[in-house]
Amino acid sequence: MKSLLLLTAGILVLSGCAGAPPRGPAPPASPPAATGPGVAPRPGAAAAIPSEAAGPPFIRVLLSGGTSGVVLEGETIRAWGVDGTLAAEAAGRVTLAAVGERIRWNGSRLLGDALDVAGAPNLRVGSRKVAGRVRLLARRGELLAVAVEPFEAYVAAVVSREAPPRFQPEALAAMAVAVRTYAFGAAAKPRDPAYDVVAGVEDQVFDGMDGVAAVYREAADRTRGVVVRYRGELARTVYHSTCGGRTEDARSAWGKDVPYLRAQSCDDCADSPVYRWEYRMSEAEGRRVAGALGVPPGKDLRIAVAGRTPTGRASRIRVSSGGVSRELQAAEFRKVAGYAKVRSLKMEIVPVAGEWRFTGEGWGHGVGLCQFGANGMARRGAGFREILARYYPGTEIGGETP
Repeated sequence: MKSLLLLTAGILVLSGCAGAPPRGPAPPASPPAATGPGVAPRPGAAAAIPSEAAGPPFIRVLLSGGTSGVVLEGETIRAWGVDGTLAAEAAGRVTLAAVGERIRWNGSRLLGDALDVAGAPNLRVGSRKVAGRVRLLARRGELLAVAVEPFEAYVAAVVSREAPPRFQPEALAAMAVAVRTYAFGAAAKPRDPAYDVVAGVEDQVFDGMDGVAAVYREAADRTRGVVVRYRGELARTVYHSTCGGRTEDARSAWGKDVPYLRAQSCDDCADSPVYRWEYRMSEAEGRRVAGALGVPPGKDLRIAVAGRTPTGRASRIRVSSGGVSRELQAAEFRKVAGYAKVRSLKMEIVPVAGEWRFTGEGWGHGVGLCQFGANGMARRGAGFREILARYYPGTEIGGETP
């Protein structure tokens, strides 16, 4: 997954993703479990946001949601209920399912709506190995699995999925600071009362603790406590794989101006394997995308760029067929077409014999830190603070956690 020599195995590494537009309002959640005199705190119950946590901070990561079941694996698996008492125990493999607002354990016992689970010597949630505990919540027939991870272990694990191990130490250090700052800011304004961040590209890619090499742990340890601020507030340190020569303004990408997320010339990412890319969209795939976007596809289906940002990225896409035409945000089109196919909006679209040829530059939304650009700067001798100052101009890099 981390090898950039094998592109098909490196989608997450290349997709660079702290991502995204401003986080939306959180939906209602189950209330947190109570603790108090005579109630033993459960593993994982102390899941305060990092700025409020005593001792080593933790972060709550949504591993899976919107599914009816979760599979756990470990030599010994124990689950505690909301009252702090041991609710269930098993060895090897456990299947959990949501039944309304309750959790079914291994197809038999019906437990409460929330469980805190630990494994010895470790625990896997699906394919992910976790370092901490897991909170399981049943919501209207769906089961949420939330890992309560040691904060710096989470930072190292995210960097391991966002940058290849061959990156320069200073580039990895810059990434660790960006990941940490983003995570602290996200935990201060959680997506949901039950979790701070999700494990996918909506926030930062967290694929568990497998394969977190020493170089990533060293990057996190070396920069421990270092964050990026703008006028005293935590910066939104978004990043992407490759900008293709110029980063993008936050306003152009997401419609909101951010003073330190402005377009920057970047001539250091030219060695990225996705500095230039091409994708052939078949007729069948074009029809699927058009249908998903509300345009019934016919023989005359057309897909074209309808507007561009000042950096040359597509801002609007027009999809038309049979007298029906829809113009939409280019980011929406890219999401439906697939981030790994349409790798950036710095692109051209040319119809070719019933298909469409996409040619572009870079990978990701283009806002903030360019990961391959950071590595190029590090190769030229730049330190991680210089790298961060370039991609987040006007910010301050501080040495204390919030």
